[in-house]
Amino acid sequence: MRGIIALLCGQALFVGSDSVIKLAGDMMPATEIMAVRGVLAVLLMGAFVAGTVDLDRWRLLLRPLVLARATLEAMLAFLFVLSLPHMPLPDITVIQQVTPLVLTVMSALVLRETVGWRRWLAVAIGFAGVALVIQPTGQGINFYAFTALLCAVFVAFRDLVTRRLHDGIPTALVTLGSTISVCLGGFIGAPFDHWQPLSTYGLGLLAASAILVSIANMFIVRAFRGVEVSVVSPFRYAAVVWATLLGFLIWGHVPNTLAIAGTLVIVASGLYTMHREALRPAARG
Repeated sequence: MRGIIALLCGQALFVGSDSVIKLAGDMMPATEIMAVRGVLAVLLMGAFVAGTVDLDRWRLLLRPLVLARATLEAMLAFLFVLSLPHMPLPDITVIQQVTPLVLTVMSALVLRETVGWRRWLAVAIGFAGVALVIQPTGQGINFYAFTALLCAVFVAFRDLVTRRLHDGIPTALVTLGSTISVCLGGFIGAPFDHWQPLSTYGLGLLAASAILVSIANMFIVRAFRGVEVSVVSPFRYAAVVWATLLGFLIWGHVPNTLAIAGTLVIVASGLYTMHREALRPAARG
């Protein structure tokens, strides 16, 4: 129950941060958001790590897998922040929920794990659900919907790398490394964007997002420590509920019938995939 409550709170905070970033995206480009919010988040996470992790362990930030995960975090953050201002919050949140399906594909292709026909079928059905949410027209797929889907792919790669991290590396330190990487990514991309003057309102939005993300990460870490992951994980889909609620309250977004159907298909496919993954040690595929 502790893990479930923590995950529900964490997902709510993440969606709250996404909502704030979507508002900020109307005022400034993605790299500026990443850089400014990143500085604030680094200060918050740095203070937390300084108080909880021994200084001699900070060198673990330079481990190859930690650096690889941080790089992937920066790439997916850019894609997500780029897409967010141009899509309804519920749609982009739903698209992100294909990550368990992408993980199944990556497990088969990268880790050479055995994936049975049931999970392959769930993957195919899940991506059909994505098509219902995106609803491509005669002009093709919305570019920002594609970047949101690509973001989910990078999340899957990041999670695969996370699985291979040594247990002795503190989670807070890994999170700090990713936060630093996202921040640096914003500054590196600055020459390619036209940064806007930072107003008090804009700075307030980014500060709020940094706080929400930092607290959300703490809840997520807490959610998966010492629990049965297969029991807690399905509650990650609470993000869809939060996003739909905030999307309606802030922007008046109401998903159409096809989008609702696609959402149900994606959630059902993801839940089934996680169920099969939980059974995999006993029955392969």
